[in-house]
Parts: sequence; structure tokens; C-alpha cells
Amino acid sequence: MAKKIINLRSAIPHSASEYYANALQTLEAAGEVEVLEILYDPHKPIENTELPEADLILMVDTGLPVEFPFLKNRKSPMAYVSIDSCHKLDIHKAYCEAQKFDYVWVAQKHVVGELGPNARWLPLAADPATHVWTPEMEASRPKSLIKKLFKRSRYDIGMCGAPYKHRKEFEKLFRRAGLSTNFYYRKRFGADVTREMAHCTIGFNLGAGFTGVKGRDLNMRVFETMANGRCLLLTNVYDSLGYEELFEDGVHYVTFRTEEEAMKKALYYAEHRQAARKIAEQGQSHILTHHTYAHRVQEMLSALG
Repeated sequence: MAKKIINLRSAIPHSASEYYANALQTLEAAGEVEVLEILYDPHKPIENTELPEADLILMVDTGLPVEFPFLKNRKSPMAYVSIDSCHKLDIHKAYCEAQKFDYVWVAQKHVVGELGPNARWLPLAADPATHVWTPEMEASRPKSLIKKLFKRSRYDIGMCGAPYKHRKEFEKLFRRAGLSTNFYYRKRFGADVTREMAHCTIGFNLGAGFTGVKGRDLNMRVFETMANGRCLLLTNVYDSLGYEELFEDGVHYVTFRTEEEAMKKALYYAEHRQAARKIAEQGQSHILTHHTYAHRVQEMLSALG
């Protein structure tokens, strides 16, 4: 019998909440779940409503500790998916303690033990509808004459992400080394990122915690860049965060721990595009077989029994 899921879905676009909602819709179409979706804006007061009974009430972290007045008297078990607890651990701990969730799934393995006895590791993932490149995505690429003059058809390395200083420094290093770069800082999201990275031989990732500015993490970009299928993922890694449990270096992606190692590997794969493409394709196959948000929801359903 299909599990009944109440999904508290954030209205914030390009979030893990959106991708989990897409996965639930996919599984509902396959007859595996029945979903009641309640859309809310985490920046506004939440209206009270009466919830029917369900097998699970699901809420995915939106970066804010949202208060739902109708959950105080809930009759169904509730699950929380903690995404950014590596950066905001105290906030997430207090939130889990106050809400008394029946299940807590934590995207960052090294902080699972901090979020209570019900917490377990559930890594981030990719949304195939958003993160897998398709030819149709080119329709949204800039077409004005001026932009055409300044846009290349191919770049050596690219990245879309938050504008941390150490990421900008790496971009400068790549340029000085003679690599063509396609970097955006909070200017591309969702499928636009997928399209831009598809024009790169290498999709670069540098964690927010690389210099200790923020916490260490196994971030969304790792899964999303591998799902692209057209660019090799070159990413830094951290010990005890689960990278080695999920992926194989040199097969699904390529890793680095120092600035020198990153430069050496970027120069090599920019020159050896066929080798880069092979790893990109293997990475995509691995992600779509094991690490989509539909896989994550199925893990949740298995935990329900």
C-alpha cells in the first residue's frame, strides 16, 4: 500500500525542499506514495490548518527554523531533513530538541551525533529534471549579438556558487595559468547552472569550509555537477564526511586537498578532454543509479517499515 506523505514544501526556489518535492511527485506518479503538499513561505507567518493523518509529515530544511502552529497537536510521525547543520549547528540542535521530531535525517555525516538519538545520515543528491544536461537547455542561453561576442562555446573550467573569497582566488589562479573560466557568483541557479557547466570541461567545487570560514560539508554541488554528464567534477574533499563511501576518486570525480594539487589536475584535464568526459559520464551514471532525491525518499520510506 502506498505511504501517505504530507510534504511541507518551501516556496523558496532551487532549494532541497523543491528537489524533494519533485522526487515525491515522481514516486506518486509511480504509485509508491500519496502526497499532500502544503506550500509555505518561511519568511512569512504560517497559517493554521488541520492535517489529516498520514504515515509521515516531511519538512526539509530551508535555512530558517520555521514554526508551524498546526504541528503541536499532530497525530502523525514527523521527519526533518537537516541540510546546513554543519554551518548552523546550534540552531539545528535547538530546533530538533524543541520540535521533538520522530525522524531526523542529516545531510552532513559528521554532525549526525549532535542532533539527537533519532538522527541518521542521508546525503544530499541530484534532481534529474534540473541537474542533467539536455540539448533543450540551450534555448535559454543568451542570444543577443553583444553576449554572443563575449560568450565562448567551451571553457576549461567553471563554477556557480556563493561568492566566498577563496573561490574567487582560485578563479584568478586558473586564469593566470592560462585556463578559460566560466565562474558565476549567485547569478545562476537551477537548470541555468546545469547549462553553464555543460559548456565546461571541468566543473569546479570548493567547499565553504576550505579555509575554515564556515563548516566543512559535502555540498549540493558535488552531486549536481556529477549529474550534469558533460563536465568532470574537480572538488576538494574532507575526511570523515563520507566522500569515500559514496564515490571513487578518478572514476566518478577527481579530488584535491591543496591548491597545488587542484592546479595540476585542472591543467591536466583541460588538456585531456576525452579523459575528462569519460569520468563525467561515469559520474553521471553513478549519480542517476544511486544518488537522486527519489533514492533518498525511498530510504525514508524503508525506515518507516
